[in-house]
Amino acid sequence: MRAIRWYAVWLGRLATALLVVPELRAQASAVDEVVVVATREPASALQLPFTTHVVDREALIETQYRTLPQALRDIPGVMVQETAFGQGSPYVRGMTGFRNLLLIDGIRVNNSVFRDGPNQYWATIDTLSLDRIEMVKGPTSALYGSDAVGATVNALTADPFVSRSEALVRAASAEHSLTGRIAMAGALSDRLALAGGVTGRNFGDLEGGSSVGTQRGIGYDEHAFDLKSALRLDGGWRLEAFASELRQNNVPRTHTTLAAVPWHGVGIGSDRRRELDQLRRLAYLRVGNSKLDGWVDRAVVTVSYGRSEETRDRIRSSGAREAQGFDVDTVGLLAQFHSQSSVGSLTYGVDFYHDAVDSFSSRNPVQGPVADDADYRSVDVYVQDRVQVNDSVGLVAGLRRTWIDADADRVLDPVTGGTIAISDSWAATVGSLGVNWALQPERVSLFANLSQGFRAPNLSDLTRFDTARSNEFEVPAPGLDPERFLTAEMGVRLRSEQFRVELAVFHTDLDDLIQRVPTGRTIDGAFEVSKANVGDGWVQGVELSWNASLGNGLSLFARAAWLDGELGTFPTSEPVVADEPIDRLMPLNGSLGLRWSPGDRPLWLETEVVTAARQDRLSTRDQQDTTRIPPTGTPGYAVLNLRGGYRLSARLRVIAGVENLADRDYRVHGSGTNMPGRNFIVTVQAGL
Repeated sequence: MRAIRWYAVWLGRLATALLVVPELRAQASAVDEVVVVATREPASALQLPFTTHVVDREALIETQYRTLPQALRDIPGVMVQETAFGQGSPYVRGMTGFRNLLLIDGIRVNNSVFRDGPNQYWATIDTLSLDRIEMVKGPTSALYGSDAVGATVNALTADPFVSRSEALVRAASAEHSLTGRIAMAGALSDRLALAGGVTGRNFGDLEGGSSVGTQRGIGYDEHAFDLKSALRLDGGWRLEAFASELRQNNVPRTHTTLAAVPWHGVGIGSDRRRELDQLRRLAYLRVGNSKLDGWVDRAVVTVSYGRSEETRDRIRSSGAREAQGFDVDTVGLLAQFHSQSSVGSLTYGVDFYHDAVDSFSSRNPVQGPVADDADYRSVDVYVQDRVQVNDSVGLVAGLRRTWIDADADRVLDPVTGGTIAISDSWAATVGSLGVNWALQPERVSLFANLSQGFRAPNLSDLTRFDTARSNEFEVPAPGLDPERFLTAEMGVRLRSEQFRVELAVFHTDLDDLIQRVPTGRTIDGAFEVSKANVGDGWVQGVELSWNASLGNGLSLFARAAWLDGELGTFPTSEPVVADEPIDRLMPLNGSLGLRWSPGDRPLWLETEVVTAARQDRLSTRDQQDTTRIPPTGTPGYAVLNLRGGYRLSARLRVIAGVENLADRDYRVHGSGTNMPGRNFIVTVQAGL
């Protein structure tokens, strides 16, 4: 009844919103974004029954984001937590880590060692190599399988046939950072095109706000490369080959070390050093045809290989040094087809992935942070049908069947200290149904969807033997079941030459979430935790984005989001479940900005205020995370940013800005470091 009343209230507000802006419906239609991630086929965002967002290449360059997670921070309902300056994990509708799915050109980045809570793996994609980033919010397991719960994000690389050769340099004062990239792309003939680039980044100590000052032990360096080719074959076929690599060196996790800076009662860690090296590689070969005759009119087949490496170097307060890590080799085979039929527009296919995992630890001869000598396999079949019922109403229905099995040969038994093996398998069937109702074609539409999500236990759930949050140590937990989710969402989209407005409300039921459970034992002074399917709860929220043209090149933009949620968990070592706020509950937040971009001048200017309310609704786990979250909660903030750009010539432009103009001390809720203080950023982009 709670959810029904909540939806009834917001449905009334949506109807009111339509009535108070009648002039909007009289305006001419505006060009709308085309997205792929929501349906695995190109579709107008205005015609989709889901909430989608696009961050295009211009936004990636002009806003001067450091990392992929930061590139998502201006999307309503997204909170980017940064355990370390070189890491970042987006919280989307309360979900993070392995409950959000990341893709590169439609290929999974998520693998079976992704761990619970915020993790660092999303920062291993070079945003400067991307053409655009697409996000669809809510469960999309019917299309993408396990992990696609809070959101699915597709990082799309450039088309080699689109000529773009450039050099780019970015420098930032508070970060003491320098970034450089050289890239070239273009056709070598009518049939063949190549694109590629190299990127290097170096970050030093981080200057915080006026009170915190210099945060030492923050800096790191990374380098990346990417190469892509496309070959047009006879009969409409196209062959693509892609390879990329990003390596991060010595990324400090400063909040657990003696170098941490106290702020609002946050504790200082005891480690002398805690650094992480990461490597991510991806290569794929893809062949496709969008002009086939017969029952199948489009087809694409992809073979992929990915490798993920992680090594942690830690020196404890005693001086004892330890190293641990893992290697994951992933092979994928994806086959997707499309057919126009009497029952609608069908998209269907098969996905297969196989992870082979090796892990190590200088303190544990059996395994590293996850099982050694382990395999994790998944096979999925899916079908989606898009039906245009009439000129105004469209339906999207999806269904997916997934089979997953895990075999881990070397797992440490936390009770006996011996070596055990863990083997398990799961199957799940999920579906989704969405409807879009165009009240005014290409101008006003209502949408709603009911979507199931699931997440199968991975090797991190089943076999992890490593530190978890502050003062916790996690041990293996065999016999887990999949998590299940059900989201109901509805919203309204308004489009014209003067306005772009989108409002969405959602409610998600959480069933059998895999949660850390105290065992009552301690390991090296940390509380031992295992995992069990004990988490039942809910998350609900409201998200708003608004853009308005004021004339004379001026535009006003705003976003806002509110979130609430509770989850059953074990707040003490006693076997008693209590309902608490979800971990790292996103505070009420938003932004308001003004942009001046006259079409007849090579100049644009922008000012923006970004705000977040105080967050003192803390779970027990949040309260125990003493090196990241202040004991009374994370203070709210309001930060003023200024930026602008000037095109000196057709092939040269300069972008400059200052973030946090007032030099405030603040951090995003749950982060391990404060954000930069007054930060001057300059980017120079030159065509080659």
